[in-house]
Amino acid sequence: MNVLSADDRRERVAQATWAVISREGLDRASLRAIAQELGSTTGVLTHYFRDKEALLDFAFASIVEKLQFGAGSSATPADLASVSELLGAYLPLTADTRVWWRVWLSFTVAALAHKKRGENHAKLYKELSRFWTEVLSDLSQKGALRPNLDMALEAETLLALIDGIGIHALITPRSMTAKRQLQIVECHFAKLAAAAG
Repeated sequence: MNVLSADDRRERVAQATWAVISREGLDRASLRAIAQELGSTTGVLTHYFRDKEALLDFAFASIVEKLQFGAGSSATPADLASVSELLGAYLPLTADTRVWWRVWLSFTVAALAHKKRGENHAKLYKELSRFWTEVLSDLSQKGALRPNLDMALEAETLLALIDGIGIHALITPRSMTAKRQLQIVECHFAKLAAAAG
């Protein structure tokens, strides 16, 4: 790992950690298992992370980065089609995104009994809610949405919809295909869209 850049090391460690959590669950994601997945020794990991909790914190932060990529962007989606496209990147449509959805859900379950993890989750949802409220408000000002919508409520509804689709897709992948996931998002926005003409 020494010949890799810091960013490359971070990405490799994140992916190895996600792979173990996805297969084994959070409790069984030991430093040893993650090191084996990475093809290294636990000594390499402890050089960068003081213990398992520090590594798991890093893995969670890496998932948050993926969830916040839209929220960290200065570009606001121009129309409902752009919003649907952006949301598509959040959904478990591919093998890679299904892995980090399984990881995200593992951390979500852990947050129920772990104060710090629960606080981290609450903070993230608050930030995502604020971002989507701003996106929907901007679309409303452009005349893309029906009038008199409560944008904060719609943002919360959207987050709940995405969570529901993600869970459903992991549990019943044969019925909740990538195509079906996108259809649900499009159906939701069709109900919010301003009348044509």
